[in-house]
Amino acid sequence: MASILLDGVTVQHEGVAVIRDLTLTVEDRELIVIIGPSGSGKTSLLRVVAGLDAPAGGEILFDGVEATGLPPSDRDIAMVFQDNSLIPFRSVRRNISFPLEVHRVERAEIDRRVAAEARTVTVDRFLDAMPDHLAAGHQQLVQAARALVRRPSVFLLDEPLARMDAAQRRTVRGEIRLLQRGYGVTTIYATNDQEDAMALADRIAVIDEGRLRQVGTPADVYHKPVDMFVAGFLGSPPMSFIDGFVAELEVRIGAGALPVPPGTLQGRATVGVRAHDWEIVPSAGLQGVVTAIENHGGYVLATIDLAGESVVARFDDPRPEPGDRVEIWTRRFHLFDPSGAAVAHVG
Repeated sequence: MASILLDGVTVQHEGVAVIRDLTLTVEDRELIVIIGPSGSGKTSLLRVVAGLDAPAGGEILFDGVEATGLPPSDRDIAMVFQDNSLIPFRSVRRNISFPLEVHRVERAEIDRRVAAEARTVTVDRFLDAMPDHLAAGHQQLVQAARALVRRPSVFLLDEPLARMDAAQRRTVRGEIRLLQRGYGVTTIYATNDQEDAMALADRIAVIDEGRLRQVGTPADVYHKPVDMFVAGFLGSPPMSFIDGFVAELEVRIGAGALPVPPGTLQGRATVGVRAHDWEIVPSAGLQGVVTAIENHGGYVLATIDLAGESVVARFDDPRPEPGDRVEIWTRRFHLFDPSGAAVAHVG
């Protein structure tokens, strides 16, 4: 397989930088998820790794060897796109076999490898079907089989689950993870869906406007975001942010306060709290009024007005109702300085 180093890579489209001086290492056999909002540069990053676009600056190395100028055919990379790229007039069998036919592999070997890959990705019962007879999820699995039948060193996936419903996404996510684990293929997976990222990744790389914001394990980027962008982007519902002021060993929020560790930066700050970290307390909490309830069956999401600032809290039981006055408290929160950088993770 292969390790990949992007060293100070910049990519431009029509003179506008879409990737900006980005440095990232993908370890051999690692599955790294590139996540960011639409237009953040995820697809451009995959295309430059694949050799479909040339960087305006920086270098790309495979296993420590310069690969920036290599054509796609010399990079031993397979790519699965968001949109259906199957050949409509070829059966599933012949779609999967296509890359082997191009490389003039012997027919017996083609048949053996096609059958093996189709069985691995659970599309073997569709081998004689035409692509337009398959559901979106199965089409994506056929694309994966077509990519893997080549036995590439690097596997690139560009939002492959975007056209699927929630149930299909969960199923195909599991198949992709099993495939990646089983084959040990170095994989870069681009998505704007945080559930995909958290479920699949060895590490997550968060990008925005072509810049790398944070790289770490799913637990790292979720529990210790480096800034307000990462904190607000990862998590459903998004983290709530409240203006605060740090003085001595507490951060004051309206008429209430939360304790902070010794040495925390003093002065104006922003407090970030995830919905599941709030709890209702009988007294000595932050006083607010419930303005809206969103029912999710096993729990509710309550929008609470705290003296003019809104937060979203998740409650299993008791469940407040709109108009209820409540006192809420948290033992886990994040502090950000006026620039948006994280300065403390409490709890």
